[in-house]
Amino acid sequence: MPDGILRSNLELDDAAMRRMGHRVADLVVDHLASLRDEPAQQSLSRHDTESLISGPASEDGCDFDDLMSFLRERVFPYHAREPHPHFMGYIPSSPTFPAVLGDWMAAGYNFFAGVWTVASGPNQIELTVLDWFRAWLGMPQGTSGLLTSGGSTATLTAVVAARHAADASAEKSARLTLYTSEQAHSSVQRAAWIAGIPRGNVRSIATDDRYRMREDALRRAIADDRAAGFTPFLVVASAGTTNTGAVDPLHAIADLCAAEQLWMHVDAAYAGFAALTRQGATALDGLGRADSVTLDPHKWLFVPFECGCLLARDPRTLEEAFSVHPEYLTDVRARDQDVNFADYGEQLTRSSHALKIWLSVQYFGVSEIREAIARGIHRAEYAERLFAANHDFEILSPAQFGVVCFRARPADLDAPALDALNDRINARVNATGRFLISSTKLRGRFSLRLCTHVHRMTDADIDEVYEAIVEALRVEASPPNH
Repeated sequence: MPDGILRSNLELDDAAMRRMGHRVADLVVDHLASLRDEPAQQSLSRHDTESLISGPASEDGCDFDDLMSFLRERVFPYHAREPHPHFMGYIPSSPTFPAVLGDWMAAGYNFFAGVWTVASGPNQIELTVLDWFRAWLGMPQGTSGLLTSGGSTATLTAVVAARHAADASAEKSARLTLYTSEQAHSSVQRAAWIAGIPRGNVRSIATDDRYRMREDALRRAIADDRAAGFTPFLVVASAGTTNTGAVDPLHAIADLCAAEQLWMHVDAAYAGFAALTRQGATALDGLGRADSVTLDPHKWLFVPFECGCLLARDPRTLEEAFSVHPEYLTDVRARDQDVNFADYGEQLTRSSHALKIWLSVQYFGVSEIREAIARGIHRAEYAERLFAANHDFEILSPAQFGVVCFRARPADLDAPALDALNDRINARVNATGRFLISSTKLRGRFSLRLCTHVHRMTDADIDEVYEAIVEALRVEASPPNH
């Protein structure tokens, strides 16, 4: 039996808990302190991980230090390190250490944040954090919502609430139509399907030359659907698309939704927090007019996974869509001004995601968070300038909210050859393990893509990845040896 276990149950004595806790803290701090010396990503095949990790559960328990050694040697090395200063793919999460500690404390206290009476303190922290977000986005007093596991869940919650607000019968639901950009995140389509909107009723609206939803195309699609007997009910705009950082014309869409009496949801999962900066606030003007907004604090607010958010202009619409009152929950029904977050979404049992946000923001201050976001925006602009100045590259989408898309384009290559070349460049850079960049397709063209959000990243890191990409082009474009 491992040391520290009391005889009759699973309780540990305080000395054992302290020793184990310090062991974990040392491991995490060592990891964070040595990030620059580690690869940005390291992976194994399923076959290799099974040989390292798989096996039966321990029958009689194991020594904790042995377990930690197992994890350190066989498990933890094989992952992409999103907080790494050379992690420039996708949209990374790079949590601050106080945010990590907030998550640890929430787990240690094991708050049940579904209902007010059993977690009034932690739930007030959540309401406070939600009101910060409301103010930062320029949404009106009374706006609230809940923290979720991520942006996908937040968007699904909004779609369900909007469908409920449309007061659709089963027959009418088959005619409901939802509108979103062809550049929208895949979670929008998935949310619609889960919410029972027929797949053919999710309209993909064309974008302009800056990848923003075209208001004229949206207006025409709504009119065509009404004429055909469909029931438009929801427009999902983007405020910082994953591909390019594009922001749809929020004011024009808000005006159209108001005229057509449609719910306007905005997916601002990562870029919404850029509203803290002067540049971001200008680009996101109109976001405060939305009926609901998706945010992801685990992206550009620098807290760990999982942490999404849904803000609703009228949180009663969430309660009307999700609230149920079984007899066994009579004792914990919300009263007076109390808020049961279980009434605002699909989860009854939910952990407290707010503590990690509150602790990080309060420790560093909003001004430091604002500066970290502004630096992320600057780094993508700096990368754009480097590649734009090199005649072997072209910018496919200029830097927006820390995202820039570009490709190598040496002379005398046709479109398929260009795509293949850039695919090889992407693979060569990532194969080093020193960097993680990602790719996408824009108007059918293979694009390299950098995302510069990690708060540890500097301009020197941009210089390094630029040099690595230029070298990869040199190697991949050279004629093969014979």
